[in-house]
Amino acid sequence: MNNMIKRLFVLMISGVLLGASLVQAQAIKDGEGKMTLPDGSVYQGQFKNGVFEGKGTLTDPTGKQYTGEFKNGLYDGQGVLVYADGSKYEGQFKEGQLNGQGLITYADGTQYKGQFKDGDVDVPAVTDNSDTTTNSTR
Repeated sequence: MNNMIKRLFVLMISGVLLGASLVQAQAIKDGEGKMTLPDGSVYQGQFKNGVFEGKGTLTDPTGKQYTGEFKNGLYDGQGVLVYADGSKYEGQFKEGQLNGQGLITYADGTQYKGQFKDGDVDVPAVTDNSDTTTNSTR
């Protein structure tokens, strides 16, 4: 079984496993389209070889929404991730995780700007509302 088909069965999206059937993925092999996943998440955007690739938006049933670039079915490149509580991350992603330069704005307005690696703050963050730093995102 080749890697493309393996990725179609389980897509790793920001730490959440989303099952995708081969039948659904084959319906949109290349180009623009919309796919509803078994958990109720909806993806609208570009596909390549039946996988999220290029620009798109993924919204899960809790209201969490990612808009930005995808590579091999994962958040990868520039994007914006908005959580159901209104918190928002704007910045770089790699292989489904916060990775690179980014800004987190929490629902209470507190902001953390800095370098991220594997989903966590990589270096001390700069805050706009207090003198504290954080060791992890949420």
